[in-house]
Amino acid sequence: MSLQELQECIAVDGAMGEGGGQILRASLALSMALGKPFCMERIRARREKPGLKRQHLACVKACAQICQAKVEGDEMHSTSLSFAPGPVQAGCWHFAVGTGGSAMLVLQAVLPPLLFAGKPSSVAVEGGTHVAYAPPFEFMAESLFPWLWRMGARCQAKLVRAGYMHSGGGRVELAIEPCRAQRPFEALPFGDFEGASASIYGHGLPEGVLGREIGTLLARGEALGLARERICLHTGPCGAERSVPDGAGNMVLVSLAHGGLHTVFAECGWRGRSAEAVAGHACARALAYLKSGADAESCLADQLLVPLALAGGGSFTAQRLTSHAATCLKVLELFTGRRARVEKTKGRVAVSVPCAGKEE
Repeated sequence: MSLQELQECIAVDGAMGEGGGQILRASLALSMALGKPFCMERIRARREKPGLKRQHLACVKACAQICQAKVEGDEMHSTSLSFAPGPVQAGCWHFAVGTGGSAMLVLQAVLPPLLFAGKPSSVAVEGGTHVAYAPPFEFMAESLFPWLWRMGARCQAKLVRAGYMHSGGGRVELAIEPCRAQRPFEALPFGDFEGASASIYGHGLPEGVLGREIGTLLARGEALGLARERICLHTGPCGAERSVPDGAGNMVLVSLAHGGLHTVFAECGWRGRSAEAVAGHACARALAYLKSGADAESCLADQLLVPLALAGGGSFTAQRLTSHAATCLKVLELFTGRRARVEKTKGRVAVSVPCAGKEE
């Protein structure tokens, strides 16, 4: 990196806020979209094993490829990184995480800048599609993308095959029609509740797990009107190209339809977590959101902040502000010089995000 680039570099502390990978992904997306280099120290400092893991390194390399960035520190376990982006290039891109690391989190980094690249793009990512501590495919396709459409973007997603936490092997394909102009975004009023449905992904599970998850969904989802015929089972790969690699995988998703939108709540199963806890927690989160009357569920609010700032700013109400979202707002302020407004109101949180292209 040149002396001028170093002088212009935005200094990002990877330990601020919740101190995880969200800081890296938001920084990469904003750096690419705004053409601003950054230097990050103490990457993932608040995690048990700090530094870049495979899925974080996959994010860095994918972003660097899209904008031909100059990068230093892009290696496993690195706790510092410098990233100087070039122009974002629309095109046909393919990235592989290489393990069960989340393909969705790679998309979280590359999608926002490609939304404003000026030309259409297609992106294929291989890795985990239904894994712990990351949004699953359905969350992106059914919850996030309709909000992006209302910002002026057009994204279509296809799940070619599912990939789980310990085995990977999943594949997601995206077609991206970018935003043509910046325009402020205002959330639509919370629509009438239209019904609930659920999906269960299960591969290589002990006998009886799926039945117990179905039973829990029916019992805990009774308040949502969830019926047996509205529960869909996925017990193998979503595509027939090859079988899912060895290794168990489990995720329960509850989807609420309201006002023409869908809000997806996902819970991942793993060894030592009961089927009742997985399905029960998904139902409990859905009920809590429905009672809140907020525009956006808490995890969705995390995903909206960067695209919203790049699309022209706007506002919405969230069920609550997670540590991920609070940290992302700090990253937004570093790259744009503008601070979002956050106000608690009637059991919800009102969030107003300024446009990244305007100065105070």
